[in-house]
Amino acid sequence: MAVQRHLDGESPEGICISLGRTRPWLYKWLDRYDPGDPDWCLDRSRLPLSSPQRTAREIEEIVKVTRLSLYNQGLFCGAQAILWYLEEQNVQPYHLFEPSTVF
Repeated sequence: MAVQRHLDGESPEGICISLGRTRPWLYKWLDRYDPGDPDWCLDRSRLPLSSPQRTAREIEEIVKVTRLSLYNQGLFCGAQAILWYLEEQNVQPYHLFEPSTVF
């Protein structure tokens, strides 16, 4: 274990060379090391804590229902078709629906 070797006094350079790792990799694990936490060495999620640009759930549901409806009717159900259908049905506020949102 690289952290234990460092705690035992081995040089960071020697640890990195013997493991074929970089210094930033070693320092990442040294920063994470917490002797009081048995889970300190587990992988951490890289997901953001929040997604301010995320599409609202209501819009997601409208798109899902519309796509399923078009599909069940045997019609094209791609992003542009969904947008045309929503415009035709006067779904408001239409400006919230962009092809990238619908895709």
